[in-house]
Amino acid sequence: MILKNLDKAGKILSLDQTKNIKSGVVILQPGQEVGKHITKSREEVIIVLEGQATILVYEKNLKASLAKTGQLVYISQGVEHNVKNNTDKILRYIYLVSLIKYEA
Repeated sequence: MILKNLDKAGKILSLDQTKNIKSGVVILQPGQEVGKHITKSREEVIIVLEGQATILVYEKNLKASLAKTGQLVYISQGVEHNVKNNTDKILRYIYLVSLIKYEA
């Protein structure tokens, strides 16, 4: 068993602690964003702990969704996305990324 505090930004679990998951806490100040990225053949879950996240998904069309404290967002494998803090308050969330590559 692993027990961690989630009060600071940074990795929560690393590959030397788990087999198939990497995770971390992200803290974005007002106006900050993570930047467009793809988790390739991996799935990602975002859990908002504090604030409100604007989740941008770049599939066929740009889709934007708001995720508030206590909400979970699932991002499919291979989908380009970004997380922005478009509010005047801190955004704090956990990300979980699967490390198992799914073969089609």
